[in-house]
Amino acid sequence: MTKAKDKKIAPIRLMARDVAIIMAVHENRFLSRDQIQRLHFVGVSVQMCCGRLKKLSDQRFLARLRRSVAVGSSQAVFGLDKRGADVVATSLEVGRGKVRWTRDSNRVEWMFMDHTLGVSEIKVCLDITLARRPEEIFFYQRGDRSHLRRINMIGAKKKYFVVAPDAFFGIKSGRGKHIFFLEVDMGTEPLSRFAEKVVAYKRYWKSRQYTEEYGFNHFRVLTVAESERRLANLIKATGKAGGRQMFLFTTFGAIHASSPLGSIWLSPFLDSPTSLLE
Repeated sequence: MTKAKDKKIAPIRLMARDVAIIMAVHENRFLSRDQIQRLHFVGVSVQMCCGRLKKLSDQRFLARLRRSVAVGSSQAVFGLDKRGADVVATSLEVGRGKVRWTRDSNRVEWMFMDHTLGVSEIKVCLDITLARRPEEIFFYQRGDRSHLRRINMIGAKKKYFVVAPDAFFGIKSGRGKHIFFLEVDMGTEPLSRFAEKVVAYKRYWKSRQYTEEYGFNHFRVLTVAESERRLANLIKATGKAGGRQMFLFTTFGAIHASSPLGSIWLSPFLDSPTSLLE
C-alpha cells in the first residue's frame, strides 16, 4: 500500500482585515478569539471568525495557543507567528530585525498570559469605545523594559522603588491631551508592593524626571482590578501611601458595563466616580 500524501494547505490572499488583525496581535502581544471578534468581526458569526483565524494560523501568520480555564472549554489565544512578523515589518516599513518577535515570544507562563490578556482587554475596550467618539488615542505603548524606571528613594529603607507600567498611552480630546500609565492588577501582588508603586509614581512626577523624558507635564495612573474587594483594598492602600487624584481605580466589570471613558473611576480623594477626560 502506498502512503497517503500529506494534505496541502491552500495559500490565502491576505485581506485588509487580516492585516489589521495581525497588527492588533502585534500591538497587544496576545489577543483572545473573543477580543479579535469584538474588534474585527462585528456582526459576523463566531464560526466565520474562527474559520478565518484558523486559516491565518495554518499559514503561520498567527500562532494559536491554548489558555487553561477552571470551568468550561479552553480559550483560543493568538500570538504572532513567523509570517505575521514579516507582515508587521512590511506594514511598519522597517527591517524584519526591528520587529521584536521570536518563537520564544509565545512560550510564556499562563499567569503572564492572563495578565497580558487583561492589559489587552483595556486596549480593546478603548478602541471599541473611541471608534464611536470624536476623541482618539494619539499614542499607545505596551509596557516593556523601556518604560521601567528605578526611582531613587533617599532616606528610605530601600534605595529605590520601581515604576514599570503595563501600558503608557495618550488620548486627545477637545479639552487637550490626557496622558495615562496603566496598571492591571490580578490580585497576586502584595498591597505593600502596590503602595511602593504609588510612592514611586509620585516621586517620578515631582522630580520632573517624567517631564524631561516624555515632554508632558502631567499624567494619571489607572489601575484596573478584578474584583470590588480588591479594588477597595487598593484604594485604601493608596490613601495611606499619600496618593492623590492622579491615581484612579476601577474594575473590569465596570468597564464592561459602561466603557473605559465612563464615570467609573474612583479615587481615595474624590467623593464620586469620575471619567478619564474630566
